Amino acid sequence: MADNKFDPEYFQTIQPLMALKASLPLPVPTTDIDSLRANSASFELVLAAIPDSPDITETTYQIPSKDGTLITLYRFTPAAAAATPGPRAAVLHHHGGGYVQNTVDQFRKDIKRYAHGSGLTFYAADYRVAPEHPFPAPFDDCYAALEWLHANAASEQIDPARIALFGISAGAGLATAVALKARDDKVSPPIKKLVLAYPMLDDRTYWPEEHPLSPYLMWTGAFNRIAWGAYAGADGVKEISPYAAPARAKDLSELPPTFIDCGELDLFRDEDVEFGARLLKAGVSVELHLYPGVPHAFEMVAVDIRVSKLAFENRVRALENL
Repeated sequence: MADNKFDPEYFQTIQPLMALKASLPLPVPTTDIDSLRANSASFELVLAAIPDSPDITETTYQIPSKDGTLITLYRFTPAAAAATPGPRAAVLHHHGGGYVQNTVDQFRKDIKRYAHGSGLTFYAADYRVAPEHPFPAPFDDCYAALEWLHANAASEQIDPARIALFGISAGAGLATAVALKARDDKVSPPIKKLVLAYPMLDDRTYWPEEHPLSPYLMWTGAFNRIAWGAYAGADGVKEISPYAAPARAKDLSELPPTFIDCGELDLFRDEDVEFGARLLKAGVSVELHLYPGVPHAFEMVAVDIRVSKLAFENRVRALENL
């Protein structure tokens, strides 16, 4: 790249990945869900390379979603939480994948490092994905997990007034949607905190290939259009439910205090900054971080560089005082 906008440490870290990519056949054009999944399948290697965390006890439950389908709810309990008398704070995590791919199992190491770093118990619903299960199924699965936590707070030794929603990418979109419905349903006690890592919120977002930042994107404009179409039948024009695309919500008041971060070289940058500004105007407390020189999922691709460590520390700090 003649005008390299990458953070120098990030750029150095990804050199082996870029060399490997250059040695492989060109990816097929991303024109449908199958090609999207094929062209992003290598991200599983990124998730698998995240260092594992010690002293985390894993438990699974089978819980019913709105339509009666049983989904798996994972619990990740660090030693620090297990040693803390209940009722305790808890975090409901929502993994990424553009609403169309990935599982809790694939994100296991990433979830465990936040549980270990925060000392909090994390729960994560293995929600269904589109197009096999379009909206509202994934959203309903995530909302069912929140309802289960409230219904089982006593046996889980959870304080329902100290539940945070945490999400990565599309998972952050789902976390925001769950927070919107919890507000609309007047769930009591309300969600304590919303922690959103580069949230996928707006079906209207698109950068064409000629956009100056397109060469830096991990998640492209083409990926975005296909994923939103698969998830919610979205075309970027017609109205869709704010529980599908939270940026479509007209009223953002009375949402929980919200933490948002994003990389400068991320397709979701502008929608995330705009959403944070709208939250502030609606009277919601907001902490917003924009990290220069890094793209989508930077802190998983390059775990050990300074900006990634800072992002991790800031997210963990956002979970303090739940």
